[in-house]
Amino acid sequence: MFKRIILITVDCLRADHVGCISGKNLTPNIDKLAKDAVIFTRAFANGPGTNQSFPAILTSTYFLMHGGLRLKPNYITLAEVLSKHGYKTVAFHSNPFLSAKLGWNKGFHEFYDFMDAIKSPSAFITKRQSKGLKGKLLSIASTMLRGGRSAKIQRLLKKIFYRFSGLEIPYLEGKKLNENVINWVEKNKNEKFFLWMHYMDPHDPYIPPEEYLTNFSTRYEALKFNLTIDTNNLKEEELKILKKLYQSEVKYTDKCISEFIHYLEDKKLLDESLIIITADHGHAFMEHGRFAHAYDILYNEVIHIPLIIFGLDKTQKINIKVQLLDIPPTILNILKIKKPPTFMGSSLLPILNGTKIEKTIFSESAEPDLINLKYNVNKKAVSCIHGPYKIIINELRNTVELYNIDKDFEEKENTINYEKDVTTQLKKMIQRHLLREKTFKAKTRLPL
Repeated sequence: MFKRIILITVDCLRADHVGCISGKNLTPNIDKLAKDAVIFTRAFANGPGTNQSFPAILTSTYFLMHGGLRLKPNYITLAEVLSKHGYKTVAFHSNPFLSAKLGWNKGFHEFYDFMDAIKSPSAFITKRQSKGLKGKLLSIASTMLRGGRSAKIQRLLKKIFYRFSGLEIPYLEGKKLNENVINWVEKNKNEKFFLWMHYMDPHDPYIPPEEYLTNFSTRYEALKFNLTIDTNNLKEEELKILKKLYQSEVKYTDKCISEFIHYLEDKKLLDESLIIITADHGHAFMEHGRFAHAYDILYNEVIHIPLIIFGLDKTQKINIKVQLLDIPPTILNILKIKKPPTFMGSSLLPILNGTKIEKTIFSESAEPDLINLKYNVNKKAVSCIHGPYKIIINELRNTVELYNIDKDFEEKENTINYEKDVTTQLKKMIQRHLLREKTFKAKTRLPL
């Protein structure tokens, strides 16, 4: 039985930037750990952003079942189940969309989201930060940044926000996250615990520490570059610089994860520890004409994510398509704990034991109304991966695309016009899936 369950998630980490999956040399420390782990090379997020993917990671449910930024209280969290079975549960992150205010602390004995320690262009300006003219400017910029403003106004508001916030980094960077986590583990190392920690560093703005910078002398210069470019009209040279900055953030995060793993090793805590490393989503660099991870980008550059499981005394590289939805049931299956009826995913253990399972993977999103912390679920973007095929139905752009991702993983050739039967089949699968969600949601009023 594992005494420690450690879930490490990284914001915006593309699978093709992790060396043990892509062959690149950006994550040597993760790769070293992965040599004694199970690597899933074809893992997918169930949504294109934090809001859409974390319901799968922590509750094994789909985004549209929640319909907004708030975690629906009737769905059981992994932390609740583990708490019931004697694990002390703790979380460390600094993503405003995962804050306690939105219900993500459900099931955690201790929950550190650092919302009072950081200032971010988001909905979560505290009362202390809102005092006086400076606070009002912060609050106005923060609120307007969440609306559908033009790119020019967005850049201006970002400048105002960061100018008056007095901070270069709108999140808790990796080394600080490690300090807090290690301090907690040191005090609780003799306990049976579930620890979730989330690194934000690969998220924009890209401002890695100076030793990781290539195009700039200081982090301030890098921040200024991030705030002045127009990501809707990127020049080729600007895109190259952004890619380098992102890669530097990935290298830095890899180093931070290494420092945490080394701490566990030094304290002889790796034994009896189950460690899962994954990401909530990736990031687009104009592969399909768009930058970042907007709510309706369901291409593989955004939903293909790393998934590594360490501690099972197995060394495997698995190419079967899997999903974030399956992480909570897998953890419980490993611990021989029955999964609750609200978990919609299934354990990956049969795959590890040689069973070939073809999963159907759905990724979801909808039109956001972040001012009111809601999504218009009547305007959806949904993808379905089944066998070699992937369909993307984007109601926000009125597009339907079909790809054979076994042959065309970069999704360059839309085969919608000459794969009629496959298109019809996958459309029906999405319809059945959405109907199942509604039925499941209506029935789910179950206590733990």
